[in-house]
Amino acid sequence: MSTIKALGLSKIKSLGLNNTVEPDKKTLEEKQDNEDFLPIVKINRSEKSKNCLISITDCFSERINLGNDFDKDLRNYTVPDIIIVKNSNTYIAIENIQGYDGWGYQDGDGVLEFKTNNPKVKIRLLKEKNPEKCDTDSRLYDTKDAEFGDQYTLEISHTLKRGDKFSIEVYASDDNDGLWGRSKKVVRCGKFNFTVVQQDVFLEQEMQKGFDLLSIISQEHRKQPKEGEYSVNYCIQGADRFLGAIVNNQKDFYTYDDENGKLIRSPGFTTAVDRAKKLSALGYGNNYKEFEEGVFGFQQINKKDKYGNNPTRNLFLKNKEGISNYFQTLIKNKIGNHIFYLSIVDALHTLFIVVDNNNPCSPTYTIYDEDGQTSSYGDLKNIAEGIMRQSQWVYTWAKDKKGYWAKLNVSLLKFQRK
Repeated sequence: MSTIKALGLSKIKSLGLNNTVEPDKKTLEEKQDNEDFLPIVKINRSEKSKNCLISITDCFSERINLGNDFDKDLRNYTVPDIIIVKNSNTYIAIENIQGYDGWGYQDGDGVLEFKTNNPKVKIRLLKEKNPEKCDTDSRLYDTKDAEFGDQYTLEISHTLKRGDKFSIEVYASDDNDGLWGRSKKVVRCGKFNFTVVQQDVFLEQEMQKGFDLLSIISQEHRKQPKEGEYSVNYCIQGADRFLGAIVNNQKDFYTYDDENGKLIRSPGFTTAVDRAKKLSALGYGNNYKEFEEGVFGFQQINKKDKYGNNPTRNLFLKNKEGISNYFQTLIKNKIGNHIFYLSIVDALHTLFIVVDNNNPCSPTYTIYDEDGQTSSYGDLKNIAEGIMRQSQWVYTWAKDKKGYWAKLNVSLLKFQRK
């Protein structure tokens, strides 16, 4: 039950208790009227949402104006962009905050209505504020008795395809517990935009499966055993195992049982270039691209490097924009994590790149190999320099091992679910 309302000017006039001259239309439009329930419904950042990725950024997200009834500093509402899973329910932590700095009366409760614009989407509001604890048997949140400060969970189920989009808008109205009866005012007080995660975008939960496995691989490989699974150059096996873990597939990827020391599956490797083309043919990749030797130039240095080469060569970039544009084009407007299969220096080394586009205002990249994270990471705009740094050490290392300078080519494949 809300606190009894004070007699605002509009209520006094409706009772004929005041003969004040009516203000003009412009004054009416600008006048704040917060005598009704005016919450703002937003993401509850104090709780962790489940089976989704949430991004709220000024450079990408939609912005709406909630109207003059709300305080000036709260009217501009940044709409969250939420990426949800395809085959499981999503649970999102929600809260109601007060949309104005109240004084005098406080109408702290009312009615909320959540409306989706797609009939293939079903929603429930659950009383539990911690999404991790929610399931199909959770108690419902009473949207007809909503209050400021409520924390609850939005459950979403759907039958949409990958990449499909929809939105949910939230409206607030008064209940019937005030002195003046029920107001007819209905205000929009929140909105959420959704995308079903695309085929080539991955959420944190999926990525973690790969990183958990990579942790084991890197620890074992760094021991440099003289025999057994990790005694060989393990870059192509490590990359394959990481990708297989991400998509939970043992049939099409190299799979090894570390606990029992047993090889489960080997697809048979030749080079990383061949493997990239095979992955694409199997449906696990798209946008395969080969950058020939024009990407890098070199300067010959008359000194001995750490691999024994004398003279040696230092690389420099000749085509930074070509590599950078490849990545920027493929992640554009796709919030989430992106994986690229990478081979360098005539396919003598296999790596993979994770591009973090959770914040599309400032995407970042990290390059990994069988030993884990490499020294190449940072702003995505500098990824060509990162690939060049990895190419530099392989280039000079290979000269010592093979006796000739290998080709300075780069191949990339955008990894995806099948």
